[in-house]
Amino acid sequence: MEQKATLGDIFDLTFTKFVTPIVVKIAFIVVMVMAGLVWLFVVIAGFSSGFGAGLGAIVFGGLGFLMAVLLYRIMFELVMVIFAIKQNTDRLP
Repeated sequence: MEQKATLGDIFDLTFTKFVTPIVVKIAFIVVMVMAGLVWLFVVIAGFSSGFGAGLGAIVFGGLGFLMAVLLYRIMFELVMVIFAIKQNTDRLP
């Protein structure tokens, strides 16, 4: 059964509980919010330069947003896979 990590577990020097799954979830939310804000600023800057630049900012900025979120999701999933491998190998005889 998986144990929930608490704030005190961050300062646990024995490393008996992993806080990385919680940190990864929070970091991914932060990445999505930041990528969304960057896209919003790019769109605003595009429309301040002209209508065509604004439309281009919507399209290409949206693609950039999706690519950034996708790449960070893959990176965070790789981190989680490493922890899953560690937990599974601990169960081996």
